[in-house]
Amino acid sequence: MTQDNYITDYYKQKCRDLPESVDPVSDLLQELDTATIEMLNLGGSPVKVKHAFEAVLNHPLSTWREETLNYRQRQLHYK
Repeated sequence: MTQDNYITDYYKQKCRDLPESVDPVSDLLQELDTATIEMLNLGGSPVKVKHAFEAVLNHPLSTWREETLNYRQRQLHYK
């Protein structure tokens, strides 16, 4: 049994809704997180963070709004 089948079966057994698909910009969010961590802890470039932030917002499948992404940044990295 594959991992995906195991998870699907688990959700069905618990009578829960199946998890939605992965955010289409999850890779871009990871790049944004990495750029932010590097900037805050390793002397990374704020320009790189800005470009990564804009890449998430400008992706055609992105549902992120600037305010929401700013909030996510503050909660994950600046708290």
